[in-house]
Amino acid sequence: MSRTTLGACLLLFCGGCFSAQGGAERNHDCVRKGMDRSEVRWAIGTPKEILPIPGQGNSPDLPTEQWRYEWRYTPAKTLTVVLTAFIGLFFMDFHPYGFDVGFGRDGRVLTITDVGQRPR
Repeated sequence: MSRTTLGACLLLFCGGCFSAQGGAERNHDCVRKGMDRSEVRWAIGTPKEILPIPGQGNSPDLPTEQWRYEWRYTPAKTLTVVLTAFIGLFFMDFHPYGFDVGFGRDGRVLTITDVGQRPR
């Protein structure tokens, strides 16, 4: 077997071992407190869900809106499972990962949760 073929097989096998956690962490690092909504949307895209947080009153220190971001394993991993004769299935992390961003009344980021697993 040539080195090129061996390298390609190794890349395909290892491609199935990665999880969505890396993508969530990379995007989490792009968000900083004080950014406004348009900057967050430009940096990491549209959130999966936008939830209002009722009952916060007029306090400027409490978030009034929460954006929920979530990443799942890439569809290319399905191809990896098929190409590796389902061996990659044992090493794959199918859990979605994500974090939440809370915005204040002025539209600026107040809170950013840690990256964690999301329920399926």
